[in-house]
Amino acid sequence: MTKTTSTTAEEILPANSMRKSLAIGNEDSTEVIYIKREAGQATTVSATDHDWKIGPGGSISYNSLLDGKDAVQARYTVVAGANTPRISYFETEDIMR
Repeated sequence: MTKTTSTTAEEILPANSMRKSLAIGNEDSTEVIYIKREAGQATTVSATDHDWKIGPGGSISYNSLLDGKDAVQARYTVVAGANTPRISYFETEDIMR
């Protein structure tokens, strides 16, 4: 999936107990994005309160075997450092639909 984000914090991936892996990428060539694993329904990610700063063209990924199910199945939020960078994200599940 791909979308633009902004300087207003938003949820990018809701909590998902069936998720086995996830990847989040910054497709922008100049702007940074900030990602945070959030507890509950709060959306507190910011340039000063985040888990990862992803630079232009960068990405992060997790899988349940290496990183544990708690990290993979958690809720993640995103905010742009400036402007409206395009981000991409992908998740896998261990079920067939």
